[in-house]
Amino acid sequence: MNSPARDLGMAAMYGFDRQQLLTAVILLVTALFVSSGVASAAPWRRPLRLAATGAFVIAVVLALAEIVYWWAGLDH
Repeated sequence: MNSPARDLGMAAMYGFDRQQLLTAVILLVTALFVSSGVASAAPWRRPLRLAATGAFVIAVVLALAEIVYWWAGLDH
């Protein structure tokens, strides 16, 4: 007898998918921007903002690649 968990694809549920990756990058960008505004981070303000901008650009490129991938029908 097959387990209901096997029929529902529970093994695939634990994978780290692209949506979670994009969410993590967006949270990283938010944390970098917020931390660059803290007064005690004055010496690190410019590097933190540059890192946040770079991470944001990466997130946008990944999101656009995901859209193109989906439009092309390669997500099956």
